[in-house]
Amino acid sequence: MNNRLRPSAAPGHTPAMRNLLALHCLLFLGAVQAASPLDAGQRALIDAQLASFPAEPAPAGRVYFLGFAGHGEQRVFAEEIKLASQRVAERYGSTRHSVLLVNDRRDLKTWPQASADSLRYAVDALAHVMNLDEDVLFLALSSHGWKDATIDVSNEGMEPEALSAGTVANILAEAGIRWKVVVVSACFSGTFVKPLADDHSIVITAASRRRTSFGCSDTRELTYFGEAFYRDAFARFMKLRDVFGDARRSIFQREQDEGFRPSQPQGSFAPLLEEKLAGLSVR
Repeated sequence: MNNRLRPSAAPGHTPAMRNLLALHCLLFLGAVQAASPLDAGQRALIDAQLASFPAEPAPAGRVYFLGFAGHGEQRVFAEEIKLASQRVAERYGSTRHSVLLVNDRRDLKTWPQASADSLRYAVDALAHVMNLDEDVLFLALSSHGWKDATIDVSNEGMEPEALSAGTVANILAEAGIRWKVVVVSACFSGTFVKPLADDHSIVITAASRRRTSFGCSDTRELTYFGEAFYRDAFARFMKLRDVFGDARRSIFQREQDEGFRPSQPQGSFAPLLEEKLAGLSVR
């Protein structure tokens, strides 16, 4: 059992013990805030989302959602992450256990910015409210991607940066996130599979390591992957393996019809996590 103190500790705890656990968590969050390079406004936006989480434990585990829309100059990435949050909530009941980091030049106030620092802060904070032995983190990233295993992170008023697959893997590992689903909607996103895949993870990407994906336009609500995976297949199939398979077939047919070189979405599925998710579905 993970030995971190969490507000979702065993249901047999007395009120005094629960208050003590809550105090420990508040002290931890204060320490994280002091150490984080994020400014106070960005930390407050993330903390506000975490503050709405219910404190009651889930003995069988639950799914937490973390969305990351990296490129703020085109609305398609923000809209895709919002839909991903909705779909995961419908399937796994994560409505009140979701955090969104969104770069969107249309709205610079509602959501905390997506950056490497905000991702680390959010993951660390989630790790201290999750039961790391039982709960699952569903991390959805959407942005432009590059062949060097990075995705673009940029927005109005912020210095552009690149978020690498290695950085994402390190952030998750350092926080102790064991069970995780990572979906990367970006060109060349197959580069994220090897750094993130293991026996407790599902990793799904919109393209192979050498191929582009399509639909990254400010005139669109979703990318081709977002339409096929989150909008269509997620609503029709229960298992993520089946969701991915249907989306992959649909994307291939669309790219063939439109004369595009196939993006070749990739998927790595840990059977242990597939079995766990089957027990956490709410529909």
